[in-house]
Amino acid sequence: MSAVELIHQCRAAGIRLKPKGDRLHVEAPIGTLTPELRQALTDHKLALLALHTTRARLRVLAASMGIPRAVVDDLPLEELEATAEQAALCEGHMDGNGDSLAHALLVFYLRALADRAALAGSRSATATDRMMDGGDCGHRPHSGQ
Repeated sequence: MSAVELIHQCRAAGIRLKPKGDRLHVEAPIGTLTPELRQALTDHKLALLALHTTRARLRVLAASMGIPRAVVDDLPLEELEATAEQAALCEGHMDGNGDSLAHALLVFYLRALADRAALAGSRSATATDRMMDGGDCGHRPHSGQ
């Protein structure tokens, strides 16, 4: 089981995971935290904390770049996991300007996310505008023949 699968399982069971420094605080309804699940949380603790750290870094960067927090909050866990792995591989390396490569990767990724969110928003707005303006939205009137 991956850390992402574990998070999905916990959410489905109503279990909340909250990082507190280097610890993982678990809030679970009575009877939902089985010994197997507790062991899985222990086994994946570092990966779970890394996912939280990556999302937190992205939120800080987004705020500094004027990107809405929702862009980061709406990021699927699977994408977040891939981003965390890529950023971890870049840690300690510098780009051609002497800046942290991990930071540059996260900035690039955030810009791509913001562009994707803006594009999705404009597509949605365009379809809504067509409907409000009486546009056909792909529907053709029935000719009655």
